[in-house]
Amino acid sequence: MSERDYVARRVTVVGALVNIILAGIKAVIGVVTSSASLIADAVHSFADLISDFVVYVAILLGSREADENHQYGHRRYETIATMIVGLLIILTGLGLGWEIVQRIQESDTWANPGRTALIVAGISIVTKEILFQYTNKAGIKHNHQLIQANAVHHRTDALSSLVVFAGLLVSELGYSVGDLAAALIVSFMLTRIGMKIVYESLLEISEAGVDSETYNLIEKTIRETDGVVDMHLLRTKTIGGEIFAETHAQVNPYLSVTQGHEIAHRIIKRVGNVVPDLKELTVHIDPEDDEHVNPELPDCSDVEAKIKQIWSSNHNPADLEFITLHVLYDGIEVDIRINSDVPQTNLEEIRSQIISIENINKVQFLSLR
Repeated sequence: MSERDYVARRVTVVGALVNIILAGIKAVIGVVTSSASLIADAVHSFADLISDFVVYVAILLGSREADENHQYGHRRYETIATMIVGLLIILTGLGLGWEIVQRIQESDTWANPGRTALIVAGISIVTKEILFQYTNKAGIKHNHQLIQANAVHHRTDALSSLVVFAGLLVSELGYSVGDLAAALIVSFMLTRIGMKIVYESLLEISEAGVDSETYNLIEKTIRETDGVVDMHLLRTKTIGGEIFAETHAQVNPYLSVTQGHEIAHRIIKRVGNVVPDLKELTVHIDPEDDEHVNPELPDCSDVEAKIKQIWSSNHNPADLEFITLHVLYDGIEVDIRINSDVPQTNLEEIRSQIISIENINKVQFLSLR
């Protein structure tokens, strides 16, 4: 298991233990003091606990290596879990909101919870804020979106406890409705945060690209790589916080295959250095710009077979080492390497026959003589 996944599991377990203790205390004190807002806050903490469980399971599933059916790995489980966490937050918020609206309409249910509830709310604020800082730091350090989403959940719990504290304080001053108003505000906060998390998860599931800043950085790095003439068709997507990308890099059309291959590897290395979250970058090497013009290319094997046939008809086949075809938009340029002295008259005859093949517009012979 990677350090990223180990840290995520540890942070989640710590969060779950804290949520169990806090939810239990807030629930008990909320019932004893008849504090609607503290009970609402306890429900929020229980929702945190459920999300901790979902996060933990998702980390276990998402940390598995790629296999035949999941060539890009299993990180999508983390995205799905993040969305589930968001949905849980939304449902919690809506449910609480409905309950509190009903209680506000019944003035005989209003009560002054007292200072005990106020103290518990204060303890919850401090504890959840510490938990948020701890979890969020780990999520940012390891670029773990699921952990960051769970950290946001902790922060909403801290903020809701802050609202509860304010409401209870108002109740202490003699305005009993303050407790219920605080509970209603908490429900709105939960719903809003949940919708934001679900929206971001849907973007990733729909394979939305990276943010514009990261996209521009990738493009700039590719363009500045030595040997790259131009680039186009850069596509990106994220899976569980990891970036997958592909692009077309245009190079000198007369470079060898090995040179083009080396440039592609250099592009991948350079982009990986400036974008640490890059998991995979596929580079297509192009001899020309095919973004807007992409004509049908001739069958090179057929062309090569015709050239070999012409050579065999005019000279010893053993003297032909290999054929290189530069397939460009305006025609095919042929380089023929020969390993012995061939009479010039023979070469001229061979050249004239090869140049008559469709799409070929240039022929040159190369030898060590």
